[in-house]
Formats: sequence, structure tokens, C-alpha cells
Amino acid sequence: AADRGERSHIVLAERVGSRPLPHVEVVDMRAELAAGNRSVFSRALLEKLQAALSRGEQAVLFINRRGFASFLLCRECGYVPACDHCAVSLTVHQPDALRCHYCDFQARLPGACPECGGPYLRPFGGGTQRVEHELNLLLPGVRSVRMDVDTTRRKGAHGRILRAFGQGAYDVLIGTQMIAKGLHFPEVTLVGVVSADTGLHFPDFRAAERTFQLLTQVAGRAGRGEREGSVVIQTYAPDHYAIRAAMHHDYEGFYKLELGFRERAGYPPFTSMVRCVWSGEDEESVIRAAQDGGTALLGLDQASRPEVAGPCPAPLSRLKGRYRWHLLLKGSHEAVREAALALRERAERRADVRLALDVDPWNLL
Repeated sequence: AADRGERSHIVLAERVGSRPLPHVEVVDMRAELAAGNRSVFSRALLEKLQAALSRGEQAVLFINRRGFASFLLCRECGYVPACDHCAVSLTVHQPDALRCHYCDFQARLPGACPECGGPYLRPFGGGTQRVEHELNLLLPGVRSVRMDVDTTRRKGAHGRILRAFGQGAYDVLIGTQMIAKGLHFPEVTLVGVVSADTGLHFPDFRAAERTFQLLTQVAGRAGRGEREGSVVIQTYAPDHYAIRAAMHHDYEGFYKLELGFRERAGYPPFTSMVRCVWSGEDEESVIRAAQDGGTALLGLDQASRPEVAGPCPAPLSRLKGRYRWHLLLKGSHEAVREAALALRERAERRADVRLALDVDPWNLL
């Protein structure tokens, strides 16, 4: 919009007080694994963490996933516990719980596989709880505090954690995206991004943009005082353009690359987009409504009809007990608007299925 003169483009070329931006190091976790390191911490991050703490400085560890592990897997039959109400696997939480991060359904951690009875159940992936657990194993005595949805449920918990960290009661703050921006702690000289890949490969055209934003924001927590800051980004995709741009604080470079990709693919801001999501408690009714909507679009004038992708099951095909199908409209503002209104008018005739229209959606899940 700024390029087209519709908005003012204001660039913040330097930090407050002309302080230098932190030095950013990218660690290839494939090489760490090849070297036999199976920890969530690379050797470089652990060394910098030990050095910062020995100097009496503070550190921030960022991973945009809460819980102990992403999912539980039976190594005999491949069974993965899933939510009863959502089409997602359950996340492992310490000490012995499985939890859905969408509807908060909970179950106890099984002692044996419910499918085959095998004892070989293994947690995979990592979250804030696992980072905290491994940190305390590797650096006994470190004063760490975790900040995520689980630790800030009670009223005032958010403020109490930040005040305590700011007053030096803790050495390391571990958290999700809620710690990525807006925090000013002059004693923080090191930021460790435990996994930069958490949202990078989502089936969403904004995945690279969100990753670059988060990395840039959390990197800005380091070196805000008198001492210089450093950042370690751990990733399995060190050559991805979003990772490289974040490493060099290269907003302009990322912007130009991303804009080129969007233009070639016909994504916003070069087109308008509407995501249409049908949902209901009866799966067959949802499927019929979505397919009926897709068929209705064929009746629109071909010359002004927008590009249509779907209908098909949404990536989260069941959420909080409701089945979900979606469809994407992409094209000129007028064409997309006409098609969306036609679908809404058709959906209003049904009471058992709900249609939600998301204009220029921020999330395609």
C-alpha cells in the first residue's frame, strides 16, 4: 500500500539511543544431529548461554509451542493419541497429561499403547516445558521461569512473571510468542530461538512472513542495555530466505523477495482473497453444503468469476466437535465480493451448517 502511495512509509533505521542491533548466528540443526547432539540446545547456544550467565547477564529462550512434546507415538504400531473433538494430535504436558491446544480436552498419559498394548510410547517434538526441563538438567541451579498460556492462566500471572524477571529473580525467561515483542529488559544479552521452523512450513502463504516477523521481534529483546546482544537461531532450514533475512536484519530484502512471490502466485496484496469455511456437527451436511456452494459458483459469469480453490476439507477438518470444509476465492475485489455474497445468500437457507467468510485471511488453517 505504501508503494502505491496509499500509506506513508516510515522506516526506523536504527534503535533507540543508536544502540547496535544484536549479532545473529544461525545454527544448522541437521549438523548438530549428525554430530550426535540430540538435545534441544545446539552446542553454540549452550556455550553462549553458559557464558552469559557466568557474567551475571540474563537470557531469553523462545519456542513458539507450549507443552513438553508435540505428540506421543507408539514405536510398535505407529499410534498417535488424538483429540476426541478436534482433528489434531494431543500435546504431551508434564507430569502425565495429554492436552488439546484447541479445545483443552485432556487425558492421562497412558502407560501402554491403547491400540496394541506395547510399552514403547515416545514423545516427539518439543515445547516450552521440554526446554525448561533440559535447561535444568544441563545447567543445574539456573533460575528459569516459563511464560506461556499454561503459566499465565491465573489473573495477574503475566505481570508477576515479567516483574520478577525484570527485578533479577530469574536468569532465563522461556516462552512462546507472548515474549517476542514489547519487552524491555536491559540485562538480557542473549536470545536463543530454540526452533525457527515451528510455523515455517505451515500450509499458508503467510508462513514465511510470520516467521520473519517473529524472529525479528524476538531478536530485538537482546542487547537493549549498555552491553551488546547476540542471538542464536536454531533451524533445519538455514538457507530459507526468511531465516537468512532475519539473520541479517534485512527487512527490505525479505520484503522484495516475498512481494515477488506473492505477485507471481496471485496472492494479496495483488489480489483480494476470501476464505469460506462451512462447519457443522454432521459431517455429511457440511460436505453437501460446501459442494453445493462450489457448484453455485460455476453459475457465475465466467468472465468475472474469481479463481476458486476447493471446496475441500480444511487443514483442521474437525474443531471443537464441528466438521469443517473450506474454499478460497481469489481475484479482483469486485469478483471476490460478488462470489462471497452469493455463497452467503445460499448458506442462509440452511440452519444446520454455518458459513464463515474471512476477508484477506491471516490464517488458512
